[in-house]
Amino acid sequence: MAMATLWLCIAFPVAFAQKGYPVTIQGTASFATNCEIQLTVFDDMLTYHKTVVAKDIIDKKGKFYLTYNAIQPQLVQISIRTSRAEFYVEPGRTYDFTIDMDPQLFEQLDPMAYGGFLQISNNDSTLKEDINLKINHFENTLDRVVDFYSPNIIGDMTPSQYDSIVYQIGKRFPIQYHPTNFYKSYIYYSLGAIEQIILQKYPDSLYHKYLDNEYILYENPAYMNFFTSFYHSYLLKSKKINPQELRKSINEEGSLIQLINVVGKDELLVNEKIRELVIILNLMQLYDNDNFNKENILSLLKNIELNSHFAEHRHIAADALADLTRFENGAPFSISQMKEASGAQFNPEKFKGKYVFLQFFNTTCTDCIREMMILQDLSQKYKGQIEFVSVSLDFHFSKFLQFKEKYRQFDWHFVHFNNCYDWLDEMGITTLPDNMLLNPDGTLYQRYAPDITRKLPLFLARLFNAKDDKGKPLDVHENNRNE
Repeated sequence: MAMATLWLCIAFPVAFAQKGYPVTIQGTASFATNCEIQLTVFDDMLTYHKTVVAKDIIDKKGKFYLTYNAIQPQLVQISIRTSRAEFYVEPGRTYDFTIDMDPQLFEQLDPMAYGGFLQISNNDSTLKEDINLKINHFENTLDRVVDFYSPNIIGDMTPSQYDSIVYQIGKRFPIQYHPTNFYKSYIYYSLGAIEQIILQKYPDSLYHKYLDNEYILYENPAYMNFFTSFYHSYLLKSKKINPQELRKSINEEGSLIQLINVVGKDELLVNEKIRELVIILNLMQLYDNDNFNKENILSLLKNIELNSHFAEHRHIAADALADLTRFENGAPFSISQMKEASGAQFNPEKFKGKYVFLQFFNTTCTDCIREMMILQDLSQKYKGQIEFVSVSLDFHFSKFLQFKEKYRQFDWHFVHFNNCYDWLDEMGITTLPDNMLLNPDGTLYQRYAPDITRKLPLFLARLFNAKDDKGKPLDVHENNRNE
């Protein structure tokens, strides 16, 4: 069983930060002088939304200083450019780190794809009870014990093997339900996640052991891992929920009260707080299901955001709404932060009234350059009808200028992303080639625009030339059917 170690990557973020006690993170990152370093917290563990809570410029000596307030132990992320590392912090603590990274991987758009991450060393040897060390020790031990008793697929583990694992772990670590203790809860629900796989045919037993209580541990990754796995697509899988009534409550009535009444017939959703969180989780999962009305799903989530009795749920519902709609047709979009080769700020207002095709590239992407050969023809063929903008994602502006000088034949618009790494993260740009299409009013039309080498020529032909075609020129599915 492969489990991510603490300093590499923890898969599940924690509850949104509140006012509390100061947390200070300081140290050196000599490989990244003059770069910005950011400290991020995770809003919730259903949408994975992030909020930057502190930032600093790493000075010439490699020093940095970050501080914010935390009310509870929580997972945070440090990022420099596109490189990241995640770890836990505790309120009132000061951390002294040395951060390092492979210099070649540091130049990559997505270093994690190559196993690259910020390597963090703790300079304070007195932190023997640090929660990172404790959880990391538990994870490594659990990994070894699971591999010993169940070296093959964990789904084939027997109850007796699981009992042996619990026995061995229990000799080294506390295994008990302790909802106010972050570390003990992490252990308890990490083991619960394994038991959930073994006893998946007995959900009632799992529910009463792990969920039938007054606490929802929003901030604990192990708990939320268990919760989201247990209730994944639950509204569709539950034998106690009538599928016709479920569809009617969402598609026809769009009524939160009716939806609550329908799903509340399941004994494992009697708890009001659990039921509402499950509704949020499952509405997110149903959004791309063609059998359910998207507008009504958004309306239901908006209702929860505005009217829920639980502050955590109002926040999570708001994040869910933002997450589901951020790449929808008509979503707000801005590239005004980009920079021209002259160094001037890019002004996209001059393109208003026309579709804008954005091609993202860097100077090491040979496929991107090959695509530019096609864009060169398309930019001439549809001149005045659509604007093409190639956006350089080179971390060094000088490389962008050298590229412009080398490829003078590419005479459409070129801009640099101006080292807006937050924007790259928000847009989910991690691999190249990548493209987007904007509406004439400047809003987003397609986050993932037609592929330049195969789909884009047909797409533009239908958009501007095929006036007699009864299909919708901008219907991606229609374009795919005609390939």
